[in-house]
Amino acid sequence: MLVSDLLHSCANEGVAEAAVASIGGSFAAEIEAEAVHAGVGVGALTASHVRSFARRAGERDWRDLVDALRGQDFPLLHGLQVILERRIPEPRSGARIPRSTKPSAACDATDSYASA
Repeated sequence: MLVSDLLHSCANEGVAEAAVASIGGSFAAEIEAEAVHAGVGVGALTASHVRSFARRAGERDWRDLVDALRGQDFPLLHGLQVILERRIPEPRSGARIPRSTKPSAACDATDSYASA
């Protein structure tokens, strides 16, 4: 449940921008610098990375994300930070990248964590 909440909410530019601001510090400054370099807002950049993670993450990425959420005081913010640190880019046209593994096992693990 937490993983799907994270992906759904942070795919929204407004929510994503607020979440990065909540994380703050050098991490937020790094994301802001990347957004300026890309010529987009922090929310647009962050939401794009979240959507890219959802489409391109492999099984290990999903497992690592679920593991990273466990025991966190602010699991959604921490999960967003994990996703942004991985920054899985979209393929360039003509590039062949294998399809991502669906997060079914990750969601199941998170559901049990969220109910604990």
